[in-house]
Amino acid sequence: MDITYWLIFAGTVIGVSLIPGPSTFIAFAHGASYGWWRSLATACGNAAASTLQAIAASAGLGLVITSSALLFAMIKYAGALYLIYVGIQLWRSAAQRVSLGEAGGTGREPVFRLFSGGFTVALSNPKAIAFFTALFPQFLSTAGNGLGQLAGMVLTVCLSAFAVAAFYGCLGAYVRGLDLSRVLMARIYKTTGGLFVASGVGLAATRNG
Repeated sequence: MDITYWLIFAGTVIGVSLIPGPSTFIAFAHGASYGWWRSLATACGNAAASTLQAIAASAGLGLVITSSALLFAMIKYAGALYLIYVGIQLWRSAAQRVSLGEAGGTGREPVFRLFSGGFTVALSNPKAIAFFTALFPQFLSTAGNGLGQLAGMVLTVCLSAFAVAAFYGCLGAYVRGLDLSRVLMARIYKTTGGLFVASGVGLAATRNG
């Protein structure tokens, strides 16, 4: 994969992962309850689940790539439409308020339980596989090694998921409660939604060859 495409891909994955959701909430809560160092177990669980989801998406795409260029193109453009849809949904939900309530805890939770908590929460999001299936084709080049490119994207997803969860765990270690204002969340969601729409339109118009 071209370095420019990889940077855009990594930025997209990290940007999406940073949006507050169940995985970031549990990382924050574990950081607030048990400290940043122990919350790394939660980050590992989140990364493991995200990696499995990315591999599942890659496996399906690998079959398509080796069987039908036309079907691959159809999935690519359908994926671009999905990214635009996600962007519109984020824009429409901009008025939602996100509250990260105060976290409690004893500080002695077993590391495996922290890992399994992060793993289960991340794995319970069925939209992740659909998202990766929509995103991956946008950055594949027919001129390169398809399997190598997919492996690189899966690794990027793994590292990004870990880094983002670790970041939220670090926030939680220093902040017991956080309540983002409606205005701030509206700006975040509208900006993110606009970027998704722009990415879907721009990438659909770009040839990967």
